Amino acid sequence: MPNEQLTPSLEVGEKFLQILEKLEPVFVQAGDLALKMQKEAKHHNKYSTGNPLVDIVTNADLAVQEFLLQEISKTNLVKCHLFAEENTALTEKFDEQGQYYLGIDPIDGTAVYSEGGNQFCVIITLHDGKDLLYTFVYFPALKLTHKIIRNNYTITGQIPEISLPANVGKMILYWSGEPEKNVPKKLQDELKKKGLIFVKATDFAKDIALINLFSAGKVAGVYYGKLNAYDSLVELHAAIAKGKKHYIGEGFDLTKPQKRIAGYYYPGSYLVLNESL
Repeated sequence: MPNEQLTPSLEVGEKFLQILEKLEPVFVQAGDLALKMQKEAKHHNKYSTGNPLVDIVTNADLAVQEFLLQEISKTNLVKCHLFAEENTALTEKFDEQGQYYLGIDPIDGTAVYSEGGNQFCVIITLHDGKDLLYTFVYFPALKLTHKIIRNNYTITGQIPEISLPANVGKMILYWSGEPEKNVPKKLQDELKKKGLIFVKATDFAKDIALINLFSAGKVAGVYYGKLNAYDSLVELHAAIAKGKKHYIGEGFDLTKPQKRIAGYYYPGSYLVLNESL
């Protein structure tokens, strides 16, 4: 049988994936730049009564984003619809009507970053409005990388062991939203039967990253509501690639990003679980 030809859309998607893979050294360099700026702020803080780590977050965010976009904008990825935290001249080069959605979070975990913690990362994602195609997450302070191409998930480096509560394996962590309100009652009843509880990540610990806890199987699951377009698809892509249980909430739509003060988000919600129901 002759090989089935790729549709034009799939051809474009494959080319974008090839470009992203070639750019991975740049993504790593961007993370290392963020780490360098954090270390410089730490050193300065020893001789100052202020807290330059707080002041440097905005500057570092912008510097790392521009470092990334300088290289990305030289490629055909400019045909993508871009979600980036800061609006600059380089962001204007991308196609707002693009059918592929490129997300860039130069420093995910700014609270961790500003306090001198280790679990902050650079996140690059790509999807076509239906399928999650590419996720690259690099933790420069840990030399740890999560990479997912379609359903192929690899981790390079070591997920750190941190002090965790004894019942962490029964926790479903979330940053924001109202899981008790948005998760269907039938599913909530099943979760309760298993003894699973929703816990806000901000009440859990400071220097953490949900992708590390979820991928290491330390937590029962992760929930996201009104997903930040820059960084909130990581755990969903990981769950799909690992064959974990995942539940998509009502109104979830990757083709209809909405705008709020903090930036763009995708409507709806999702829940991913390590534990079978």
